[in-house]
Amino acid sequence: MAGQRPGGVVLIAVLAWIGAIAQIATGVFILTGVVAPAGVPTGAAWVAIIVGVISFLVAFFLFSGSGFARALVTISFLLSLASAIFAIIAHPGNLVAPIISAALALIGLILLYTRAANDYFTG
Repeated sequence: MAGQRPGGVVLIAVLAWIGAIAQIATGVFILTGVVAPAGVPTGAAWVAIIVGVISFLVAFFLFSGSGFARALVTISFLLSLASAIFAIIAHPGNLVAPIISAALALIGLILLYTRAANDYFTG
C-alpha cells in the first residue's frame, strides 16, 4: 500500500461494516423471535447472518488495501446498479428508491476508483 488510506475507501469500508452489523443483527433478531416478519423463513435469517459476516470481513480487507476485496465490493456495486436500473424499467411509478440506490452505487464506484484509491490498492 502506498501512502495514506483515502477517505473514500474509509467511508465505503465503514458503511460496509455498519451494513454488515445490521444484517447480522436482523438475522439474529429473526432467529430469536425478537422480530417475526411474515413469510420470512429461518433459512433467510441464516443467510443474512452469513452474508453479514462475509461483508464484515470484506470491509476489513478493504481497509487493508486488498485488491480482491475491492473487486468484491465493485461487483456488489455493479449488481446494485443493475438491480436499480431493472427496478426503474420494471416499475416506473416507483422511482425514488431505485434512483437513490443507483446513485449510491455510482458514488461508491467513483470512490473506489479515484486516483488516490488506485494508488492505495496498487501500491
